[in-house]
Amino acid sequence: MFGDYWILWYSISNSYSVINSDFELLLDTYLTSKTQTEFSNSISNYISVSDSLNLSETIHNYLKDCNNPYSLPNISSETLDTSHRNISKYYLFGTKRILIHYSSELVLKTVHPAIAHYCKKHTEAPDVIFDIFLKHNNLHLFKNGKLLSCVPKREYHHMQGKFIMHLLCSLHHKTEQDWIGTLHGSAITDGNTSILFVGKSGKGKSTLSALLATNGFELLADDVSPLLSENEHIYYNPSSISIKKGAFELLQPLVNNFDNLPIVEFNATKGQLKYMPCAKPKYNHYPCGAIMLVNYQPQSETIIEPISIKHVLETIIEDSWLSPNPKHAQQFLDWLQKVKLYQVTYSNTDCVSSEISTLFKQLNHEN
Repeated sequence: MFGDYWILWYSISNSYSVINSDFELLLDTYLTSKTQTEFSNSISNYISVSDSLNLSETIHNYLKDCNNPYSLPNISSETLDTSHRNISKYYLFGTKRILIHYSSELVLKTVHPAIAHYCKKHTEAPDVIFDIFLKHNNLHLFKNGKLLSCVPKREYHHMQGKFIMHLLCSLHHKTEQDWIGTLHGSAITDGNTSILFVGKSGKGKSTLSALLATNGFELLADDVSPLLSENEHIYYNPSSISIKKGAFELLQPLVNNFDNLPIVEFNATKGQLKYMPCAKPKYNHYPCGAIMLVNYQPQSETIIEPISIKHVLETIIEDSWLSPNPKHAQQFLDWLQKVKLYQVTYSNTDCVSSEISTLFKQLNHEN
């Protein structure tokens, strides 16, 4: 229970539902009633029999929707075809050597721009080899010769997510089963704790992360923030911050060599992007003290205020991957109860940096 709301996790579908206390009470009554008549009698003091029938049908349909079986993506048994290795890039992440083969310039744009600053000349044998290629309008992702993902090219973001997950596993010496999930949000750290910034596309979470990264904070993860089961910390994601064209003018005077960052055009809906590399933080992982919903509003004052779990979860869930393991689902809910929940509305960059600096100090003091 979070204030006025309950979060329910349905194991069959691996789905989360946010409901208010009134509906939760009705749901409990429905589930403990053996018959429709018993349910109607239980609530007869409040609504008519005809209304109780409609309510019963509503609850039945709700439960039906929440219990659509969760199924793992269907991976074909297709073997690696090395004839697609038309472009090869070698990356050095600390001491970890990664080689990625791409089939074309278009496929290269799905992954390379975000990690281009780690690209080096090929010197030593790689620790891990990825293959990403387009065949029969499907994007294929292989890791060390094993097929990880095969999706229609229009669903390229699913392949990107799977790639990032396995890149993180390689860099942090983990397996996919070690993570609670990869949260759709950007994490910034002050060297002690972290804040996870979430928000719908275009609301400015990446822009805010870039602004904070130029004001003494460190980027822990952009867009995909991995949460580990072992310690419930957010781990470092080496991807650059993706900056949309609308923020170019704002960041140009703040970021060294911003004009020299190449413009990437891959998806018409996203438009022109620049990828801003950031220095690696001191440590690979930090606890998360707060989740902050970002709401950029031109000409607005800077306001940081508490927000309900309903708004936060509805924003996070849609584009995040969360483990179907019951242990991890319980951990996720427990973790949500421990972090602070806020919304930041801002337009002035200096003011928002100052306010978030103050919040970091409060979080560190409380911990």
